[in-house]
Amino acid sequence: MTNQQQYEFFIDQLFENAVKAFRETEQSCLLQEKLDRMNRDCDYMLRADEKEFATECFDLLTDVYGQQECFVYRKAFRDCVALLKCLGVLA
Repeated sequence: MTNQQQYEFFIDQLFENAVKAFRETEQSCLLQEKLDRMNRDCDYMLRADEKEFATECFDLLTDVYGQQECFVYRKAFRDCVALLKCLGVLA
């Protein structure tokens, strides 16, 4: 495994741990309840073809926001390292 691969693996693990920690919070539970309520509302309010379209839209939004979230996490990590180097904490 190259240094770059190790770095990518390390950052991925940190990100996964952060997501897991968030899912254990009360805020995450409240958001999940809202999502569950939205799904139930879609079952009652939309026809099957409308629900399929709405589901595709929500899935796409979830994917886009997930990619954005991962990018921001990695960027923040790099910025933190750069700041620590600038402050002389890291060589």
